[in-house]
Amino acid sequence: MQTRTLMTLMQQGGAVMWPLFVLLAIVLVIAIERGITFALLYINQEFKGKDILEKPLAALDFIATLAPILGFLGTVVGMISAFKSVSEATTVQLQLVASGLYEALFTTAFGLIVSVVATVFGFLLDVVVDVLCVENNMQ
Repeated sequence: MQTRTLMTLMQQGGAVMWPLFVLLAIVLVIAIERGITFALLYINQEFKGKDILEKPLAALDFIATLAPILGFLGTVVGMISAFKSVSEATTVQLQLVASGLYEALFTTAFGLIVSVVATVFGFLLDVVVDVLCVENNMQ
């Protein structure tokens, strides 16, 4: 069984993997920052309004929408690469097609994973905002 590093997976997924990885990092940073902020606000009881609490959560919705689109872009790029390899080859080898399909499927899967993570964190953090607002009679 092969051990795969993050860098290897990023390279095998093609160029679209890098923006997807950046989006995943942004999701995790927002989730951690909001979690810490909400915890501190709850401890200190310093609530400034629902809009301030919700503002960064819009980015999670945007990323949840954008990530699958980028994943599908990776699919198209991978398929183009696969068919280009086939068209340029004198004899068609399964490896030529398989590498392009791998890139295509991998970026789609990663885009969907990023979207799911962003959606889950967005939902959970939105619930926390609602609870904090109800507890503190904020609109």
